[in-house]
Amino acid sequence: MSRKIAIVGAGVDAVLALIHLVGARDGIDCVYNDDVIYWIRDCSHKVENFGVQMDPMGVNIIGANTTLSCVDFHRKFDATRKLGMKYIGFGARRDHNFFNYYDTSESSLHVDEGKVVDFFWENFTKQYKWGDVVMVDKRVNSLEIGKKGCKVDGEDFDFVVDCVRGALINKDDYHPAYYNPTDTTLTVNRRIPGDWNYTAFIACEHGYLTGIPTADAQTWVYSYDSDITTEEEAVKDFNKHCEVKKHCSYKKTEWDHNISDYCIHPCGRYARTGRALGFNDEFLGFKSYPEADLSEAIAMYLYEDPDRQFTNFQRMDVEERWLDNKVDYATTLAFYCQFGTQYKSDFWEKTRADSCRFLENRDIHLPDRREVYNDGFEQEFIPVHENIRLDYFRRQAENPRHLKMRMTDKGSDEMYRTVGSNYQIFIEAIKGLGAPYADKFPVMSDPVLPPEPFGEINLDPIEM
Repeated sequence: MSRKIAIVGAGVDAVLALIHLVGARDGIDCVYNDDVIYWIRDCSHKVENFGVQMDPMGVNIIGANTTLSCVDFHRKFDATRKLGMKYIGFGARRDHNFFNYYDTSESSLHVDEGKVVDFFWENFTKQYKWGDVVMVDKRVNSLEIGKKGCKVDGEDFDFVVDCVRGALINKDDYHPAYYNPTDTTLTVNRRIPGDWNYTAFIACEHGYLTGIPTADAQTWVYSYDSDITTEEEAVKDFNKHCEVKKHCSYKKTEWDHNISDYCIHPCGRYARTGRALGFNDEFLGFKSYPEADLSEAIAMYLYEDPDRQFTNFQRMDVEERWLDNKVDYATTLAFYCQFGTQYKSDFWEKTRADSCRFLENRDIHLPDRREVYNDGFEQEFIPVHENIRLDYFRRQAENPRHLKMRMTDKGSDEMYRTVGSNYQIFIEAIKGLGAPYADKFPVMSDPVLPPEPFGEINLDPIEM
């Protein structure tokens, strides 16, 4: 039995969705091995040669399903090795900036998105050459969804994966994110080699900068909230680091603070991942994790249980995973913004207050925190005066059993994906941010701090 499945999109997110679906289809012996997967991309819309962050999940899925090696990434995609993240001017401590390093088991890269997309478009079917992957160059003008399939410009498909920013259909099916401090970016690509080996995050007065180095260029993204910061203020702030009007022009991209109501539509035949989900913030680069995770979830929905296809039971499994990703995304962003910066601007006052309010939301967080508080007691037994944003970690550190679980890579299942499953990254984050509970967690060796003072921009590479 052969089905037709379409992926619509033109970015790295569409590439990852394609690899997840092909890998799942060919990795399971079932009646759907003959599915034909179409990648529909409007090639007249050029993908910018901007640097993007590719997290370990994205790197691993490409490496596991293609013949590309780490050398190919560097030669073909202008990749640079990402050893971690550097936070400049974030947190409550005022003596140093700080790093979060990747651990020895993870590999992350900065790549040129345009080159990644073009390479896969031109070469993917050389490996999958039996007609079961089809490249279609066209602009999608209409999409209709129903209980038995979808129509893309009148052509029938059994399932459609939407990776288009703002979505191809049902554009009102979005709701406010739990926490998302920005809705607009100004992006600059400077043809100057980026020689630092981490992603740089710089706190500015009215927003924040993300610096992504590739082999022959630097991509800088200034993120801000257009309800608070004007474009003129953003450009002025940007110019303190990179004179965007004098040396290069910027691309302005506007979103909103909303994310999709669903990953898979209730009809069961249409799904959103990548840019269609609504994640927009470049801070931490964490949006690439839920985008890749939901692509995997969609692939499992289509192929893991071939005897029960397109059931609501399967769809709800994916929606539960989508809910977890929405909370994880907001919690990770809020964790790094909760202590603010040296600036007292309207942007940072609101960003900090909103992050604290979200992290202190008991309705959202208590189910995952209850064991540390009361070893399984019900919610009403948690003291009303507790600030779960801060007291949760203090209580965790003071309980030997929970502390030992936190110190292992198996026992900690925090909602903070970036700092949750790895004790080293957690320690670097809480000490770097100046969290009041940081000294309660034991260390073998204190984190290595950058040499420059707090808030000073220094992009020297990490010396090994």
